[in-house]
Amino acid sequence: MANTKRINQVLEGLGYEAEEGKSIVVSYAPVNLSDRIAKLLRNSYFALSFCKESIVLLPFSDIWADVKKEVALELPYNSILGVQVTEEGLNYRIDIRFQDEVISLMAQQAELSALRSSGINSLEDWTFINNWHANNLKGTLEALKELGRNEQSRENME
Repeated sequence: MANTKRINQVLEGLGYEAEEGKSIVVSYAPVNLSDRIAKLLRNSYFALSFCKESIVLLPFSDIWADVKKEVALELPYNSILGVQVTEEGLNYRIDIRFQDEVISLMAQQAELSALRSSGINSLEDWTFINNWHANNLKGTLEALKELGRNEQSRENME
């Protein structure tokens, strides 16, 4: 089970220092309606975690609700030019802007996460009611928005 302790252990083992309470479950955002339908049938999920110098995505195992001991994507803070978080249906869309590209992710809303993939992948214990995705979502989205504001402020100063 990928509880908070497990996420932090894997990150530490890979050489990262996780920030407390700033991990959520995400997937890549669909590019169109066909992709959205395909993702209903088969989707890949990641633990997005704020670490000391970057945002790190750990892939979830396809077999069990645990993270793999590998980094799917590392996004250094100093390479992020902006972040936009918008509500999209039952999810939040997270667009992270870099010099030459935008990475778009989706995070399921906390209210229904116990019934959705984010809740299944983020159980803190076997009670099936305590999941770290729901507990961390608001703070992590705020941290993402703040990261985007900080980068825009730096850009304006230059």
